[in-house]
Amino acid sequence: MPRKRQPTAVLRANGSRHYTKAQLAEREAMELKAPKTDALMPPAYLSEQLSMEFAKLAPILIQMGVLSSVDGDGLAMYLIAKQSYLRATKKFTDALNRGDTDGASKWSAIQDRCFRQCRAAGMDLGLTVSSRCNLVIPNGATAVDLSGEEADLFGEG
Repeated sequence: MPRKRQPTAVLRANGSRHYTKAQLAEREAMELKAPKTDALMPPAYLSEQLSMEFAKLAPILIQMGVLSSVDGDGLAMYLIAKQSYLRATKKFTDALNRGDTDGASKWSAIQDRCFRQCRAAGMDLGLTVSSRCNLVIPNGATAVDLSGEEADLFGEG
């Protein structure tokens, strides 16, 4: 099974020698890039509490280079899923404390669904350790200096 296609910035930062400058330039021209933003307003459908959480997380994610001007709804979905998970967890715990096994079973299933939604949205935004490893694009990457035969073979120089 082939590996996932990596962005050109990652290939350059890693010093990939399998592509010529022209191939890298062509790949970079074909990549879709979302417009960058300095600030992002919370969507109107978020509650006041979720809007405050949005306002805390958005600048961090923008600084990481994960959040752009078109990703506000993705962060909002994460926050809604997280809130739903927390509510389901409270209902599950209450049912367990009452000794209501049927209610606990029902809320456990809902809690699991909300957890999966929250985790999926969080992974898209780089909010988990493993997803951040996949999202990192090294900043300030320098080109690898090739000389002699390598420069002739790989189009550098």
